[in-house]
Amino acid sequence: VENAASVGNYLIGKLKELRGIKEVRGLGLMIGIEMDDPVKELRNKLLFEHKVFTGASGTNIIRLLPPLNLSKQDADLFITRFKQALHS
Repeated sequence: VENAASVGNYLIGKLKELRGIKEVRGLGLMIGIEMDDPVKELRNKLLFEHKVFTGASGTNIIRLLPPLNLSKQDADLFITRFKQALHS
């Protein structure tokens, strides 16, 4: 549980630094990334080009529910792939 809180705060902080995101909210590793536009195309890029599976909540929100033992290295890998998908 401590890891989920620590890595979750780390990941939320890194996501808030990115451009193109309307809002980031969450608790621990349950994170919602709200975008200005529908996320269907972005989710497809993440899945098929970058092998990152995400959930959705509504039309404009990407939902992250990774395992509670996610490491900071894994979080950094997600951020890298998310940036690539966001800007491609």
